[in-house]
Amino acid sequence: MSVTTHVKAFWEHFLTKEEQIRTDLAEQNYESLNQIIETLDEEVSEMTGARFFVESGYDDYEMTFDTGPNKTTQYLCEYVKALAPESVKKGWIINSCLPPMSQKAIQACLKIKEYEYYINDFYVFYEINEKNQSLEAELYCPGYHLIGNDERKKEMSMYLIETAIGECAYEAYLSRIDSIDEPKQDAKFCNLIDFYETIMKIVEQKDWRTYDRPIDIYSVYQPIQDFASDSLRKDMKFIFTTHPLLIEETIENKNDVLSDLKAKGGEYGYIYYNNLFRSKEDAVFRQKLSKKLDRTFTETQTANVIGGAIGKSYSYIDCIVYDKKRFVQIWKQIQTQIKEVDLHYLQF
Repeated sequence: MSVTTHVKAFWEHFLTKEEQIRTDLAEQNYESLNQIIETLDEEVSEMTGARFFVESGYDDYEMTFDTGPNKTTQYLCEYVKALAPESVKKGWIINSCLPPMSQKAIQACLKIKEYEYYINDFYVFYEINEKNQSLEAELYCPGYHLIGNDERKKEMSMYLIETAIGECAYEAYLSRIDSIDEPKQDAKFCNLIDFYETIMKIVEQKDWRTYDRPIDIYSVYQPIQDFASDSLRKDMKFIFTTHPLLIEETIENKNDVLSDLKAKGGEYGYIYYNNLFRSKEDAVFRQKLSKKLDRTFTETQTANVIGGAIGKSYSYIDCIVYDKKRFVQIWKQIQTQIKEVDLHYLQF
C-alpha cells in the first residue's frame, strides 16, 4: 500500500469519529476522548511515526501531529495535512508539527524528588549568535541542583524548550541548548513561557529568515571528496537539502532512512539530467526546473521536491514519493513536456 492509501484510510476513520471527538472535547469527557484518540494515535504512529492529539480553545478545534525532528515523519505529516478533507480543513486547525505552547507544553510537568515543576517554573538564559542567525540557550530550574546527571538535565532542557517553542522554531533558531543549576548574572533571560515570543521578536528585529514549517529549512554544503568522478551522485559539488541525514546516509551507502519510508509505503528518489552549460547558469536552470516539478507533484499529490545538487556532469532534484504508481504516470507526462533536457528518475 502507498502512503496515499494509508492517509486516505486515516481520514476516513477520523470522519467516523469526528462528531464524538467534538462532543467529548466540549463536554470535557476525557475518558471517552482518550479511547478514541488512542486508536487514532496508533494509526498515525504506524503511518508516519508521529504522535497525535487534539485540543479545543474558545471556538476552535485543533489537532496536532507531533513529529519530533525526524524529517521523514515531518514530510509525511505535512502530506497528511494536505490530503485532509475540506470539511476538516474548515472545521479544525491542523498542525503538521508541534506548535508553540500547545496543550502538551501547558501540561508538561517535571518531577524532581518530591517537587513538581511546570513550564512557568523555568527560565531561559540566552545569547544571540548574529553570524548563524541563532540563539544559544541555557535552561534554569530551581530543582536542577538536585539532579547529579548533567546529561540527563540537558536532555530534559532540550525536551522542555522544544515543547514550549514548537518544532519549527526549535530547529530554525536554536544552535545550542544546555542546563544550569544557578541563574546567570548579567545575561539576557526570560520565562520559558515567553521564550517563543522572545525569539520571534529577535528574528523580526534582526531581519532573520523566517520559516513556516521545519521542512522549509534548507542546509547547503559541499561534500568532502574528490570531484574527479563523473558518475551519478559521485560528482556532486554543491548540495541543498531539507533532509541532511538522507544525504549523509546515501553518500555512505546506508539505508536506515530509506527503509523507514519504504516501510510506510513511500520512497526517496532523485531526478537527474546532464548539465547544459557547465557554468553558474546550471544552478539557475536547476532551481527553475525544481520549482516547476514541485508544483506539478504537489498539485497531483504524488510527491514533493526536498532538495538537490549541482554536480560536475549532472544536476539532481531529490524527491519524496508518496504514491509510486501515480507518480510513474505523472513522470511519463513530465518527460514529454520538458524539452530542454532529458530527465531520468532513480530510486535511492
